[in-house]
Amino acid sequence: MPEEKTTGLRTPDGRQPLVVVIDGNPATSAIAVMLLEQFDCRALPAHSTEDALKVLKSDQAVDLVLLDFALDDMDPLVAAQLIRALGPRGAMPIVALTSTAAVTSGPRGIAVGFARTLTKPYSPRELYAALDSSLGRVAEGAASH
Repeated sequence: MPEEKTTGLRTPDGRQPLVVVIDGNPATSAIAVMLLEQFDCRALPAHSTEDALKVLKSDQAVDLVLLDFALDDMDPLVAAQLIRALGPRGAMPIVALTSTAAVTSGPRGIAVGFARTLTKPYSPRELYAALDSSLGRVAEGAASH
């Protein structure tokens, strides 16, 4: 049976999305980067929250953050709050990758405002759908301003 071909993801204005992958595990980070590249995204791996914040504060136009909850350097909910504290630069969608959905559905998780949450193990199709809908939310937010 032929493999299903997915179209490449695009930002609302038609650009190739730039996604920061925050994951302290090099193996799982490499898998996420590989999948993002298959979806025609540009991926920037960040192996710590500090690395990610440096990228997010730079001149690069980041469109989405993929945040693995298995971070060693910081509580991932705090990491998400630090991203949001960047103001307009921190307004991009954050997709959370967790081993249990309960982690991001509580009051603290809701306050951070994750665009989507994926529970591990997730399929490439689930990741694609989460990214696609999250990038679509950016378009909805821009249209309402």
